[in-house]
Amino acid sequence: MGVVNIIPKVCKLFPGVTSAVLHLGMTLVAVYHSFCGNVVINTSFEKAQGIERVANFLLMPTQYLCDGKVITLDGNNHFEVKRRFQYSAHKKIYSPLSLTFFTPGLILGGTIKGIALLNPEVKKRHLALKAHFASTEVVPELDYYREVGIDVTDWQKGEKCISQGYKRGPGAENHLAADKEGLKAIITLLTEAKIPFWVDCGTCIGVYRHGGIIPWDNDLDISVLINDFQNVRNVLKQLNPKKFASQDWSGRNSSGNYIRVYIKESHNHIDIYHNAIDPIGKTVTYIIAHQESHFMAQDWKEREKRQSHPIPFDVIFPLKRGMLDGIEVPVPNQTARFIQYKYGPNIDPPRLYNEKSGRYEKDLSHPYWNVPLAH
Repeated sequence: MGVVNIIPKVCKLFPGVTSAVLHLGMTLVAVYHSFCGNVVINTSFEKAQGIERVANFLLMPTQYLCDGKVITLDGNNHFEVKRRFQYSAHKKIYSPLSLTFFTPGLILGGTIKGIALLNPEVKKRHLALKAHFASTEVVPELDYYREVGIDVTDWQKGEKCISQGYKRGPGAENHLAADKEGLKAIITLLTEAKIPFWVDCGTCIGVYRHGGIIPWDNDLDISVLINDFQNVRNVLKQLNPKKFASQDWSGRNSSGNYIRVYIKESHNHIDIYHNAIDPIGKTVTYIIAHQESHFMAQDWKEREKRQSHPIPFDVIFPLKRGMLDGIEVPVPNQTARFIQYKYGPNIDPPRLYNEKSGRYEKDLSHPYWNVPLAH
């Protein structure tokens, strides 16, 4: 058993320590994502000349570790952004080399890049690129969705999803309060932009069972269609930067398939999963962004595979309205069937609240406890 596969088991044994480490770790991850967004340090224009080209060469170790981008300009001065490096091969060679030369490359390359920016043309180009990355433009995909047979009727006009009414303990409605504030902001932005989305995974189950968050859940989840990746990225730039930060968590062997919103108060994330469209089979399928990653535990990969079955359009669309602790949210059309596609036929709670003891008691016969990383 590798170290990566041992980590989840250690986390279960020491939940308090794990929580503290995660809080610190997520803060550092937020700093990393902010650094990756630095236009000067982490981008290279394909046709750069002179000392700008020298700077980009010296910054290669930094850009390899930080998913650097190469920029091209077409005849209309439109930016095309691509990954500078391919991560599908030779990572065992390039990663240690990049770590070795990261600091000297960053210091020397960053200094020379700063000097290059004294050139008015270079500075103008980078300022234009910064404005491009800050764009909140949305390119509507609704016509395409309708063309392939997806009913993208406004979810706010949908039927109401009635929860099953399973009880929770006192105060359960206050669980993940800061995260729910972030969810409300995301719902407002995506709805105004007419981007189809729905609550997914444990959040969807919570709406269906309780009309609120599952008491032992630790995050919030929503889903969108893969065609809207850049639209979602652009829209989320309008979030309050003092409270939230949108981050691209797409896999290094793929791109444009996973977004997370960092909640600064709770040091938690809202996951925004992406789903591929099969216009022939009339299905959508959850894309596992890090399926090929060596840093993800095998148990995690097995759990994610269970949720990546193709789901018919009409199971999800048109979207209904559900309630999540007083927040109106879009849910899949055939909510129970949708959850069964992801988790199997038994979608009853694996824990039931006992009002006498004030505790959630496990139903050990429930198949949930056989799922990898069940908690």
